[in-house]
Amino acid sequence: MCGIAGQLGKDPGDFAARVGPRLAHRGPDDAGVWQDANACLVHRRLAILDLSPLGHQPMASACGRWQLVFNGEIYNHGELRRRLEAEGQRFRGSGDTEVLLAWLVSRGLDGLEALRGMFAFCLYDAREHRALLARDPHGIKPLYLRRGPGGSLAFASELRALLAADGEAPCLNRRALGHYLATGSVSEPDTLVEGVERLPCGHAATWRQGRLTLRPWGALPESLVGATGTAAMGTAEAVALTRSALEDSVAAHMVSDVPVGLFLSAGLDSASLLALAPRGLHTFTIGFETPGAGTFDESGPAARIAAHFGAHHTPLNLSADQARQWLPAFLASQDQPSIDGYNTWCVSRLATEHGLKVALSGLGGDELFGGYPSFRMVPKLRRWRRLIGPAGPAAAWLLQRLPQGRRARLQRITGLLEAPASLAEAYGCFRGLFSRSESDRLLAHWGLPPEPGGVPSAADGGGVGGGTGGGAAPGGREGVAWLEGSRYLRNQLLPDSDVMAMAAGLELRLPLVDARLQRRLAPIPTALRLAEGKQLLARSVPELPDWFLNRPKQGFRFPFQLWLDDPASPLALRLPSTPRGIDLAPWYRRWSLMVLQHWLEVHLGLSLSPAPRP
Repeated sequence: MCGIAGQLGKDPGDFAARVGPRLAHRGPDDAGVWQDANACLVHRRLAILDLSPLGHQPMASACGRWQLVFNGEIYNHGELRRRLEAEGQRFRGSGDTEVLLAWLVSRGLDGLEALRGMFAFCLYDAREHRALLARDPHGIKPLYLRRGPGGSLAFASELRALLAADGEAPCLNRRALGHYLATGSVSEPDTLVEGVERLPCGHAATWRQGRLTLRPWGALPESLVGATGTAAMGTAEAVALTRSALEDSVAAHMVSDVPVGLFLSAGLDSASLLALAPRGLHTFTIGFETPGAGTFDESGPAARIAAHFGAHHTPLNLSADQARQWLPAFLASQDQPSIDGYNTWCVSRLATEHGLKVALSGLGGDELFGGYPSFRMVPKLRRWRRLIGPAGPAAAWLLQRLPQGRRARLQRITGLLEAPASLAEAYGCFRGLFSRSESDRLLAHWGLPPEPGGVPSAADGGGVGGGTGGGAAPGGREGVAWLEGSRYLRNQLLPDSDVMAMAAGLELRLPLVDARLQRRLAPIPTALRLAEGKQLLARSVPELPDWFLNRPKQGFRFPFQLWLDDPASPLALRLPSTPRGIDLAPWYRRWSLMVLQHWLEVHLGLSLSPAPRP
């Protein structure tokens, strides 16, 4: 796990001096720079595998032609090493970077399918002046791109690092701002900075002589659309297959030369990882001391399940005062604004304070096994919209004129009524932040009218590719799984988890967000895999005690509402100006605008103030 950056097709100048320090938190163990007259590669290392100097990057091939900077982990590097050794390749160290370098030199773009892990890398050919860049299928590891004059290209693990690369004043990407208002995060491949994009997940880019070409290198597996299963598979066979696949994934994600911990909630996903991992794991949980936060606090059941499996457990009881003290550091860690991420920032800080460099997380289990309320509610919303049929726009007109018509929930329902009856629109209604009309009004109030095409809604994917080959999402629970994986997981949960864990110098591993695991589960019929209550996962881990499985589901949440509604709120952020009629009663709306305002002021020098009247 590291931070990488580079500049291709341009004199290096002071690129490394500008960008390197901005990535230092991602790799406190080592730093490296390689450059020639037309290229510069920068690396910051968090040493996890092969802790010796043989893991130093940028790493050169034996012949000196190839240079590699790599962020992530290749969990099957041992298997690839053996295949390469059988072909005559010899290695000096024991890490995955050396294996990845040799594998890419040998196989090139065609070798990506064999990689199991999370990764973003750049392989540079110093003789031919060309490069290969790629990201893992889910996009767990980020890679930001900025095209420059004359076909030059700059890239980095974080947006903020690219902003430091030159003295150009960054400009706001209004389309990305519209997506943020709709969903609370910035949708891939966009960023809030015009001219900076993310290499889409599961994509590779080749750069040569100033020309950049992007192409998908493998199917995106998060939805399991096109599963090979039939109704003939029974529950017992599905449970056995799931158990075997889970054991394999957890074992792969435990490969490390340093101790591995676990972020433990009172939920089924992280508890399943604990049950399948070696005993004696160090686990970490967040609880709350705030009065009235009992419904948010899951530290008690987490401590009990940790003791059940012999874990070394460390809780953090977070008070409102502590939240206030940590808030500036959390905001300074945001690479792009998001309504999420504070939980990961806090628990990552806790883990590193106890000497950990690596931790597992149960992220991805709800998408894979149907755990969110959206799996039940989104199909209901679509059926309801279909029943209303062509009367939808008229019903929306009436709702807007009710005394409570400006309330947040009614605004989202109004947006659903105005749109066609689709699963994507129903999902946008369920997951949305501000409706399309509210976003229009906010942008107009700030003097930031949308670009041609209008303000996106939460129903808009904003991404590239997908498990359905770019077509519409499938229906029912399978369609919700695709939407949750390709939107909420990809655009919010994964970016937040990466940047907030790396802010503490911690590698976060996700055994349930694993392409090999998900492809193994593909033969399981959707009705079994996505059965309500994550029944398949629970049955696959019988070690979990009955008292734990029979507890009511308690989603992990922070008591932001209690803090924001307190007149002496510990969260001292400024709420930007908004037009009359925008419902700000829901705490998440206020929080999202506060975080957005702070980020824009710090990074773009923009203030969300009322536009001057003509």
